[in-house]
Amino acid sequence: MWAATRAKSGQSRATRRAMEATGLAVLLLAQLTDALPGRFDWQRGAGLHGGCGECRPERCPVGGPPCPAGRVRDTCGCCWECGNGEGQLCDSDPSSARFYGRCGEGLRCRSLPRRDPPGLAGVSPQARCACTRQELLCGSDGKTYDNSCQLRAARYSQDKEVKLTVEHRGPCTAKPIIATPPRDVITLDGSDIIFGCEVSSYPMAVIEWRKEGNSIFLPADDSNMAVQAQGGPRRFELTGWLQIQKVRRVDEGVYTCTAKNKFGEVSASARLQVVEKGEPSVSMTDSDRCLYRPLHLNESESERGVPRNFVEQRYGDSALGFVLERKVH
Repeated sequence: MWAATRAKSGQSRATRRAMEATGLAVLLLAQLTDALPGRFDWQRGAGLHGGCGECRPERCPVGGPPCPAGRVRDTCGCCWECGNGEGQLCDSDPSSARFYGRCGEGLRCRSLPRRDPPGLAGVSPQARCACTRQELLCGSDGKTYDNSCQLRAARYSQDKEVKLTVEHRGPCTAKPIIATPPRDVITLDGSDIIFGCEVSSYPMAVIEWRKEGNSIFLPADDSNMAVQAQGGPRRFELTGWLQIQKVRRVDEGVYTCTAKNKFGEVSASARLQVVEKGEPSVSMTDSDRCLYRPLHLNESESERGVPRNFVEQRYGDSALGFVLERKVH
């Protein structure tokens, strides 16, 4: 038993010595690395900075994945690699720090206002790639791009290169597109409701509202109806609202939003159903049919041009009209 205990003690001492030796080796290696003229970039795998040898193009990688932002020279200025795309982090001064990489073709690295979290001042990156030329372009796919960098990146959508060219400078001209159509509404008698309709087009469209069975544009002479339109929420978009205050049974029906410009028109409809107080509960199976409750707008929403007596509705990227309430069974 004494011999076994002694052997076990010897093994423990040997293990402890091995761990001490390993720790010493790691410390020496770290000191040696710090003493080198460059540092190893573990994220990009670029090797030792400042230690570029003779350029051997025949050793550069051949082929590789497509580069939506184009190709740039590597940190040693020898081989080609994919450049960073619009909005990606970049090295504002590659000569002193090479960590995130260089921006692609037609892009430059621009510093951003510093917003460091507490205790990390000077640590967070402050530069991203931005397209050098901001000019609206109409692509051959009928879509408008903010700049040539976005159009070039779109060529590599869905991991494959597509044939996409510049149709002309400026936004694409076409008939309107309804980005967010109005939604069916089920509400109580006497409530205020609103239909919203978001339209994308260039030239800008005109939005009109009609009720099924009536050829007159709303609000006509109805004192409980109001129509309003406002630009946004995105570029080349227009949002229209139809508000009906203190709805009655007679207001039930299908309401249509029509958007038109000189290239054509498009429309979308939604149904209003009014439930009188005291009636049996309503069963809704269509996910687009919602029960809404009023909500007062705050100062910022009022400043956007939405009247204070409107209520708020959230659908898509918009916050207009109402807040979605739970379904009633």
